[in-house]
Amino acid sequence: ENRLVARTLERNWEEKLRDVEKVEQEYETWVWQSRLELTDEDRRDILALGENLPGVWSAASTTVADRKQILRLVIQEVVVDRKREQGKVWFRILWRTGATSEHWYTRPVFDYDDYAGLEAIEQQLRALHAAGKTDGEIAESLNAAGFRTARQHAFTSNVIRGLRRRWGLPAVHHRHPNPVQWADGTYSLRGAAIVLGVSKSTVHGWLRSGRLQGYQAGGEIGWRITLAQDEIATLRKTHESEHPPTKEAL
Repeated sequence: ENRLVARTLERNWEEKLRDVEKVEQEYETWVWQSRLELTDEDRRDILALGENLPGVWSAASTTVADRKQILRLVIQEVVVDRKREQGKVWFRILWRTGATSEHWYTRPVFDYDDYAGLEAIEQQLRALHAAGKTDGEIAESLNAAGFRTARQHAFTSNVIRGLRRRWGLPAVHHRHPNPVQWADGTYSLRGAAIVLGVSKSTVHGWLRSGRLQGYQAGGEIGWRITLAQDEIATLRKTHESEHPPTKEAL
């Protein structure tokens, strides 16, 4: 009985081995039939793509999964250190070719105490403030010079105002009133009040509510308000209907 069982197991084992060999042969045949053959034109196209990697990366047809695969093909390892310098991240890339490169990245922070470029910004802001520049003008100068806020946004007059108070710098005011209309066609706060026939406080209220469109370049004196002729007439008429003149008592 033991020999009978042994012969049965041996026969089953040999059958399984033959099945495995058959599957392996079928797979090899399929691989051979399905092999990828690159033509000279295919090779030229692949080399051209490799030389234009930024174009491939930003192409509309390149998916997120494709970009991840590209990174895996060219990068072997990345080492990151956030504590080497305040407000910055140091990282080293080990490329598939064996080469390495080191880089710095200025990271967004929530407080200027952790900001990497605070000293340079303070120096520029103090110099511009000493030259009599308003908050809006300082913001424009810093943005033009490539500086960014702690959260890596563009500077605004409100941000400059906060930094100025941080360093104890007084506000700068123009000695002369702004013109009714600026060179770019927008109106100052005073100018908008004059052409609309309302008070400056009314113009302020309309700006807050969205009835008027404009932006503040540096405190109250720096308003740039967009007003078309038909809009001026409409707002005048609306204001008159909302605030009819009172009749004098007889």
